[in-house]
Amino acid sequence: MRLRSALAAVVATAAAGVVTAAAPAYAIDNVCRDVDATTPPGDTGKPSAPYALLGIAAAQDQVERFALKADPVRVAVLSSGVLGGGSIPVSTSADLSAFGGEIADPQGTEAAGLVAGAARADQQPVGIAPGAQVVDVRVYVDRDSNEPHEQPSTPALASGLTWVSDQAKDLNIKVAVVPFAVRESDQLRRAVKAAQDRGVVVVAASGDRPADGTTFAGDFADPPSRSEDAAALFFPAGYPGVVAVNATGTGDPAGAIESVVKNSRTTVAAPTYDGVSYGLNGRTCLVQETSTGAAAAEVAGVLALLWQRFPEDRPAQVVARLVNTADGTTDDPTPLTGAGVVQPYEALTRPLAPSRSGKVERTVVHADAVTRATAPEPADDLLAGTRENAVWWGLIGGGLLVVALMLRPVLARRRR
Repeated sequence: MRLRSALAAVVATAAAGVVTAAAPAYAIDNVCRDVDATTPPGDTGKPSAPYALLGIAAAQDQVERFALKADPVRVAVLSSGVLGGGSIPVSTSADLSAFGGEIADPQGTEAAGLVAGAARADQQPVGIAPGAQVVDVRVYVDRDSNEPHEQPSTPALASGLTWVSDQAKDLNIKVAVVPFAVRESDQLRRAVKAAQDRGVVVVAASGDRPADGTTFAGDFADPPSRSEDAAALFFPAGYPGVVAVNATGTGDPAGAIESVVKNSRTTVAAPTYDGVSYGLNGRTCLVQETSTGAAAAEVAGVLALLWQRFPEDRPAQVVARLVNTADGTTDDPTPLTGAGVVQPYEALTRPLAPSRSGKVERTVVHADAVTRATAPEPADDLLAGTRENAVWWGLIGGGLLVVALMLRPVLARRRR
């Protein structure tokens, strides 16, 4: 019926002599946060800005050329569930939300697409590590739900991380990314530690700032002021050993400080504005916001590339490669970027040789050992004695010549 109606409309338009332009095959204004299953399909027409800013093409080339053959690196995405299929390679799914149902919140799919999303139909790249696989660990249903049990919660996240630690060896889970924040608890701390003990690098969002006039979801209090350190509010980013990721505002008209909070536990940062991922309609969309959750997903993808390139590394070594090649410094981290914005190509190519504990040897100049610069000692002159003797003989000879010239007239008169 719909086909016949459409054909009738086309015939009527043609009969009227009206030519209608075809609708574009993409929708450049599709923002991932706003896409649901009913959104008309259509890929974004923009390339991923963070993909270009981070030099991911060159990083992926390094992995393709030099990575050893190994089991696929798997990244656990603990969020609202991932819409799998051909666009996002989901190897395993586990629903720990205690609610089930269709995926309603796009965060999990957005994060998974940033980690390992396949290239879209026009071959524009999407994921940071398309060779990796995603383990979908659903721990909540909807951030915007009015039902507290459907929102992100500390107990549900702790259960998800415990599941990850139990499955890490069998599923080869190397990275677990948490693109949201919750309050701390002893249960969550133990779950994070258990995952780390199983060799999983936990990556977490350092904290987004709610829009003006709104508050944090769940049990968070009012957002901290722009000068306040929010390290004690956001977990698991606040736990030792967790790679806490902040977001930079490159390209964002509002700037980063309007979207994120300062967090002294920040490890590194990544740009997110105008990133490309997948939405709940199965097509690409724009991450058109500065989001620490999206930044954490990008860094999880970079860590997956590092695991692919250095499969024998321990977790501390992989993290050391990431942190020590960022564009800042580990000696003076900042609450907005930590050691700096990640540099994936540098992390893959710089010969750091971190120890198994993650320590990187560096040349250190101690102030108390610095002395005043002096001229170098002259080299030994092997002909110095010969030249000195020649000078004296020359002086003696010259003196005798002068005496001879003075005595010449006297001697000449005596001969007469």
